[in-house]
Amino acid sequence: MPNRFKITRWGLPLVVVLAACVYWLPGWSSYPQPNPELTQFVSHAPKLPIVFTSRTQAASLRAAADSGEEFIYPGKRLWQASEGRLRLLTPAGQVSELTWGKRLPDGSTLIDVMSPSISPDGTKIVFAGRKAEPDPGHFRLYEIGLDGQGLRQLTGNQGDPGCTQVPPLRYASDGKTLLSDEERRSIDFDDIDPTYAPGGHIIFASSRTPDLGRGHARRSTTLWIMKEDGSEKKPLSANRNNDRWPWIADNGYVIFSLWSRNQEVVSADRHDIVAYQPGMQPTTLPTDAWIAAHIEPNADYFGTILKLREPVWRTRTLMNGNYAFMTPLENQPPQESDRRRLTIAQAAPGSVTNAPSSLHSGDTLPESFTELVTWGPHRDSEGKELELACPSPCPPNKLVFAAATFDEAGQRDDRRFGLAMADDQWPTHANGSVTAKEINFTELFNDPNFVDAEPVAVYPREIDYHYVSLEQSNHVATIELASGESVTGPTATVRNSDIFRQNNQDAPGQTTRFTSATTPTFPAPPEDLIEMIRIYASHRDRFDDPDNPRVKGGLELILETPVKQRAFEIRVPCGAPTVLAGFDHDGKVALWPGHSNESSEQRSRFLAFAGDHYSGARPGFTHSCTGCHTGHSGTPTLRLPAQQ
Repeated sequence: MPNRFKITRWGLPLVVVLAACVYWLPGWSSYPQPNPELTQFVSHAPKLPIVFTSRTQAASLRAAADSGEEFIYPGKRLWQASEGRLRLLTPAGQVSELTWGKRLPDGSTLIDVMSPSISPDGTKIVFAGRKAEPDPGHFRLYEIGLDGQGLRQLTGNQGDPGCTQVPPLRYASDGKTLLSDEERRSIDFDDIDPTYAPGGHIIFASSRTPDLGRGHARRSTTLWIMKEDGSEKKPLSANRNNDRWPWIADNGYVIFSLWSRNQEVVSADRHDIVAYQPGMQPTTLPTDAWIAAHIEPNADYFGTILKLREPVWRTRTLMNGNYAFMTPLENQPPQESDRRRLTIAQAAPGSVTNAPSSLHSGDTLPESFTELVTWGPHRDSEGKELELACPSPCPPNKLVFAAATFDEAGQRDDRRFGLAMADDQWPTHANGSVTAKEINFTELFNDPNFVDAEPVAVYPREIDYHYVSLEQSNHVATIELASGESVTGPTATVRNSDIFRQNNQDAPGQTTRFTSATTPTFPAPPEDLIEMIRIYASHRDRFDDPDNPRVKGGLELILETPVKQRAFEIRVPCGAPTVLAGFDHDGKVALWPGHSNESSEQRSRFLAFAGDHYSGARPGFTHSCTGCHTGHSGTPTLRLPAQQ
């Protein structure tokens, strides 16, 4: 494909690794002046520099946006700490302040930071930051050199278009004066989780696409892409819930965590897709799962790489080819004021043990033949309980992360979080975690006054890209909707060249304890079962009504197209998030059996409903659907380099 690119795998010979380490030794590179008071908190000096955040609260460890609706200036405050600092731990065992007390060109300073990322050449850091009052107090993106020079603001400057539509914030601080649409759009959004991307771009998560989500009242965040100078901002994903923590994988795809909180379900009679309401008995259930997804920077080839029963947060590619992520130890919905205890884990690309939207209500999946998830240690070398978070790769065979031990009374204090390091090769234990000794768990740094987290190792990454397009071609066309109404506007093409292909048979999790490798857990639909594809728009909330602060978005059938010769292709309007379903010759959502559990004669039943994520379409581009069967988006082929 001409718009693809890849990142060459960081598989450098040992001599190059050592040379890179030497390059960053004191005297070979310029670091900011170290803070002597912080040296006492260093337990072990890493071989590579580590950039990290020190914050007064553990807000960086939360995935979903804060709940609640606020329509008073400055709007809902998301993921904020009262104080946050960007710091650097060097191979000499010294710690430098990178942002605290440092003036921006306009004379202002930052009081809070989160989610740093290192440029491919290892010289710059992009991160989210927040200014002090009287600034509105939302996160914007900033950049600074590894040497502590060149601090500059990238988003939220004068001329930034801000939100795509009028956002929730409506009234001034007096609670009575209605703010203008222009002021609301320029103020009420947060830009977070930036990462450098091929071709001089930055990908980040943002609430610039206003929505309060599905089945809750939490601000939506989607992925965006822009040039490194902050210009040409374009949306990249279309979630109505939260997309978080983008990361560029070795082959150039964007890896991120996606909150599947869709409320669209297959109706009880299977004749339609409907919005879930309490008390219903639909054929499928609404979703509530965090999965690791992938997408190209051109917004094509969307799918998932880890679709597990466990929440998958802050996914990162390790040097061993696996994906590391953080996840709660207690897999129950948390109380609104509580942060669940966390650990880190590893899984192979393409692992699938969950089918959020397309498994028949009441059915269960067979157990996997092998353990797909390897868990981090639950106790340190002294036997103290551990909490782990924010894993990140560190060449040549390590990972860095945040770690906290419970105190003598077994109580948790978020300020106990510090930086740690371990080997990335973990032995497999059936239904258990590795031990701290097995993976050479090593503490690096812990400031007792702060939550030290989000560590990122500084090392060069060679990027070999082909073409990243931010251009939105003028593909304006008139489309007749399923209702008979015609709409004119930007369009894109959605297609699938073979909806019956078993394209995920090598995905980890396809072989169960009760089936052979030739009978996968997630079988493709039978030939010719699906006759029609229907596309539904899940419209976003609106905040432009003079009397109602929130007009909730509804569900609408917008398009349908027949399946011809195993394939379909259709022109779709751009804008609203969509879900897709396949219907059989009787006009019902297609249903077919899987395999039975050992203890039950009942087989798992699957439906042709891609309802565990929302899809988006960028004007002028072609968007490919990867299958019409459950588990279709497990994509182990991401282990391979992108094609030239």
